[in-house]
Amino acid sequence: MRVLCELPKKDYAKPNDPQLFSNFSTSNFCDSFEHYACNSKTSLISIVKCKQYRLYRYFPIPGDRMQFDPKYRGPLKGRSCTDCFCLIIFSAFVVGWAVIGYYAYTYGDIDTLVYPTDSEGRICGRHTDVEDRPYLVFFDLTKCVAVTSVTQGCDTPQVCVPKCPTDNFVWQLNSSILANNLTALRTAMICKIEIDVDTATADQLATYVSNDVCAQWYLTSTSVTGRCIPNGIPELFVNYTMTVADLEEASTYIELLVQVEIIVLNIYDDIIATGWTIASILGISAAISLIYIILLRWLATPVIFLSIIGLCLLLGYSTYQFYELYTAEESTFWLVLTIICGIILAIVLLIAICLRNRIRLACKLIGEASKAVSSTTSTLIFPVVPWVVEILLVVYAILAAIYLVSIKVQTYSVKLGGNCSCPEDLGYTNGTTCDQTKFNSSCTENGDYCISGGCYLNTTSRPWFSNYLHAYNVVAVLWLVFFATAFGEMALAGTFATWYWTFKKSKVPFFTLTSSCWRTVRYHLGTLAVGSLIITICRLIRWVLEWIDVKLKQYDNEVVRFLVKCMKCCFWLLEKFLKFINRNAYIMCAVHGKGFCASAKSAFNLLMRNILRVFVLDKITDLLLLIGKVLVTGGMAWGTWWYTKNYLVVTYWYVPVVLVGVGTYLVASVFFSVYSTAVDTLFLCFLEDCERNDGTPEKPYYMNKGLLKILRK
Repeated sequence: MRVLCELPKKDYAKPNDPQLFSNFSTSNFCDSFEHYACNSKTSLISIVKCKQYRLYRYFPIPGDRMQFDPKYRGPLKGRSCTDCFCLIIFSAFVVGWAVIGYYAYTYGDIDTLVYPTDSEGRICGRHTDVEDRPYLVFFDLTKCVAVTSVTQGCDTPQVCVPKCPTDNFVWQLNSSILANNLTALRTAMICKIEIDVDTATADQLATYVSNDVCAQWYLTSTSVTGRCIPNGIPELFVNYTMTVADLEEASTYIELLVQVEIIVLNIYDDIIATGWTIASILGISAAISLIYIILLRWLATPVIFLSIIGLCLLLGYSTYQFYELYTAEESTFWLVLTIICGIILAIVLLIAICLRNRIRLACKLIGEASKAVSSTTSTLIFPVVPWVVEILLVVYAILAAIYLVSIKVQTYSVKLGGNCSCPEDLGYTNGTTCDQTKFNSSCTENGDYCISGGCYLNTTSRPWFSNYLHAYNVVAVLWLVFFATAFGEMALAGTFATWYWTFKKSKVPFFTLTSSCWRTVRYHLGTLAVGSLIITICRLIRWVLEWIDVKLKQYDNEVVRFLVKCMKCCFWLLEKFLKFINRNAYIMCAVHGKGFCASAKSAFNLLMRNILRVFVLDKITDLLLLIGKVLVTGGMAWGTWWYTKNYLVVTYWYVPVVLVGVGTYLVASVFFSVYSTAVDTLFLCFLEDCERNDGTPEKPYYMNKGLLKILRK
């Protein structure tokens, strides 16, 4: 039992205080600890006593003990809005994200990233101007080696042509060889479609070549997904074009990009071919997950122990299969998976053996939580709502990023030659930026169209603010995804708290979940914004550290890399801790209607006053639920692998396996998250109930006898 006593003007209790230990129970078990608290004027003292060793420990407990309130009935109805300022910031941030999406969709074009596109942004073979020109030629392939060419395109003129070149051409050589055959020279030229070479003189052709509107050289090429890639360089042309090394480097880079595109297209084809199969297996996964959690209602202990045995068998089978793949392919990847599965198997076995008694108690706690879930069955389906919202947010962010990448800014510059001149008010001189429309309408040569000069494309780049928009997009999707997750947690917490604080469980309101959602939307969106922002900042810091770690790999400073890895570990632990605090803060907010900081403080102090129960029972329950999710996910993944190997024809067998594995884990998380939230909520409400009440007729417990028996152990 819990003993309360007044210690006048003392901060700490001493083991020899007779007033403190006079009422201690003598029925302590040797392997258990009992907690006793003394409420002095200055601090709350917790004493842990083990009878066998006669060990006494005393330390101050944070926060004030919750007091009995005869009017307290659980989640408060009379509450006010919390963390309004952060809600305003969050709303403005969401509006800004929507504006970025609109800008990206308006000015971007995904097709320009997928299909061959010339320097003017026309898709070869699809745009009206180049419908009969399905292939793309690069004037200087070596400029495609830059990493920025992936997003900004190659910084060299690119034109659409009817077919890839079948001959080798170098202006310095062919112009002299074909000097007496101007028609053949015109036919051999590859120029931008705006250039009329049929009527051009030899001098005009030379001007076009010097102005980079006609290719100075090209080589016999082969089409690779519509891009013309040179087959090789004749020895005669090496000094006039580029070196063999340059060609190999450029060709390798282009072919690498093309191979990536081919892989993506093959993956896409595999997804289309196996789409219905994947959807059917995910449906089976959802049914298995639902049956699993229904069985927890009546057979929690047998189901949990069978899950542990099943997971051990699954890990053993995975270890064997991965080792077989390693011996067949001698790939380090399979060896790493073999070792990981073996280590996890050993850890699971040790936990099952060493914590078997605590696992039995956790099973009973899950069984009690299932009563709260079954009282409001709609909670089983509700997590689908934030889950779907999260998927839509991620899809929106990916599309916004792709459209932003496709936005290009083209810069044109003036190149004057011969008698080509422009009005002085335009200020056009060699090298200055220009507008093609103004140049063509205002600049003349001998009273006619300017042939010896022009306003030509100089560079193609992204807008200067593009990187800021991408950063905004990343922060926004993280913040909103964490926000959606937090909303689901608080709505479920309010539902299960209402069930707990209803004295007669049969009289739980019918629209409990609806009322909880309304309270969350009406009063606590600001609190959700604060909590999700904290997690977002921590996640961003972790990503920055990952980026720094990658950059440091090219250096040999082991000390700095060690420090970065330590920081990565610390921030990983910090994020886990913050998520734990946030989850309990949302529960306290759902119950008491206070702001994020006040709720987090109350939850933290309450948990610290019962720290042993938190680690011994609550965290074991989370582990058991994780085992259930992993078992369902692993079983469906291996089942998909077997079915794919025997009945499906795909390019990459791991595409359906990975999709089913990830999808099954997400589907299982939807159902198991309900139980996880239920356990955490009931546990926190139980701790508060123990502090407010003592089980007497005047201060009765709200928990049922089963829950009292479990958590008192």
